[in-house]
Amino acid sequence: MSSDTELVALFAMLHLLALAAGGALLLLALHAGDRNDPHHERGSGGNGPPDPPRGPITGPPLPVAAPARVRLRGPARLADLLPPPPRRGTREPGPAPPKPVSPLADTRP
Repeated sequence: MSSDTELVALFAMLHLLALAAGGALLLLALHAGDRNDPHHERGSGGNGPPDPPRGPITGPPLPVAAPARVRLRGPARLADLLPPPPRRGTREPGPAPPKPVSPLADTRP
């Protein structure tokens, strides 16, 4: 056999081995779910009906239970429902900066 034929045969065997291992793991996973059920052997169908739900929890309302500012279920946009933020006031101009003294200024008495 040439080296190309041997290489193709080696890859084919590796693929078949991987498919067989994957199939075996899949079968084990499917059958493991049946064996882990504690009622599988008895055939009882379970422990019976579940407990009825308890009544609603009652008590004083929470201290932070305040209604929302806007209702989000309407067709309007959220930006249309909220009031606009307050505008900032204008700034007063500050005092004028002092004029710089030139280092070449004339210093005569």
